[in-house]
Amino acid sequence: GLAAATFPPVVIAYLAERGTSRQRVWSVAWMSTAFLSAGLLGQIYGAAVAGRWGLGSALLPLAAVFALTAWRLWTTPADAARAPAPSLLADYRPIGRILANPHLRRVYGPALLLLMCFVAFYMGLDAHLGPTLLAQGITPLIARELALPAFLAPFAVALVMPRWGAERVVKVGLVIATCGLALCAWAGDAHLYGLLVASVVFVAGIGISVPGLIARVATVAEAPVRGLAVAFYTFVLFVGASLGPWLAQQTAQRPTGQAFLVLAVLLGAATLYAMTGRRAIAA
Repeated sequence: GLAAATFPPVVIAYLAERGTSRQRVWSVAWMSTAFLSAGLLGQIYGAAVAGRWGLGSALLPLAAVFALTAWRLWTTPADAARAPAPSLLADYRPIGRILANPHLRRVYGPALLLLMCFVAFYMGLDAHLGPTLLAQGITPLIARELALPAFLAPFAVALVMPRWGAERVVKVGLVIATCGLALCAWAGDAHLYGLLVASVVFVAGIGISVPGLIARVATVAEAPVRGLAVAFYTFVLFVGASLGPWLAQQTAQRPTGQAFLVLAVLLGAATLYAMTGRRAIAA
């Protein structure tokens, strides 16, 4: 777990600074799709393989993929060596300057709540409507599989980002995600299939927001700290995902509609926060 947690901040920061502007947009779109869909595909894979042949049978192929990828990266030409920092503290001292940037704070705030609400939504869906869905022949994994097409949204982002800009993409994505959660709250227990359709809208909003937020960080951060700013964004994003189960627990005793309404209000507040403030000048 500790080793895996080091991968997302490094790889996204790496991709955000490599290649042409078009290559950066598309590489971040691919990586965002991979990260988001892995959360659902991993559960489907685990249930299909580990449930039938045991946990070891599920983990060994993944270990082989990791080893092969590590070997391929090891043989990739390294970047030019930089002058080492005088201390570990010096490497992280710019974080204060990053957090002092109001435009970056308006990225980190929504990022914290984005995956928090995503994790809390699906845990809440299982807790509140799991038996009802099973009665309709819809398992928890099927409920998640329905949202998989929405994770292709980052590719649409890659097409419109050059024309719209990162700031507009972020706003559109957050509004769509908030509207999807609000529709889930409205559907509640009464409109089961409407809730599932609304969940696809919510996930599509997340798929639009995540690459847009990464591009937004890369746009407004100062060049010397751009990599650290992107890495810190990823850290905040996954801290939010880790807090998702806690949020689901806090709303577990509420009715279904109210539980999802709490999530919609939180994400709506993050959306308003991202939309406030003066427009940043593109770096």
